[in-house]
Amino acid sequence: MQNGIPCLQIKSTVQENDLPEGFGKTLRMNFSHKMAATRAGLGWIGKTDLLVSEKFGTRIRLATVLTHHRFENLGAPVTESRCGECALCVEMCPGLAANGKLWDDSVDRDEFYDAFKCRDTCRKLSRDRLDKKVSLCGICVSVCPYGK
Repeated sequence: MQNGIPCLQIKSTVQENDLPEGFGKTLRMNFSHKMAATRAGLGWIGKTDLLVSEKFGTRIRLATVLTHHRFENLGAPVTESRCGECALCVEMCPGLAANGKLWDDSVDRDEFYDAFKCRDTCRKLSRDRLDKKVSLCGICVSVCPYGK
């Protein structure tokens, strides 16, 4: 309950002990903030599995609040990618994690993006160059022309 409105808050960042059973086999959470954002009309899923908005591009951090409370509609659900022919994120990915296929709401992530390639490449690069364990490199975020 927040301000008298029943709700459930879903954090943007989870701790290791909050990961769902089987996470290591799928690299998927039980709830997708990105898909919720597409349903709310905030953007679409890009070629490297990032939420992309017209205004902010891929430079977004999401948290979600679920409620039965009625809000004014902010936008129509986004059901397909608006990346078009742009492939900067695909071309610049050091892990070759994306194949360039466009997302739509019927396409599974694994059909266009390999989360394991992304994670494993980032961990190798960060271990070799920084002597740290980092799971995201951010190159796809930095090259996306939306929101610059």
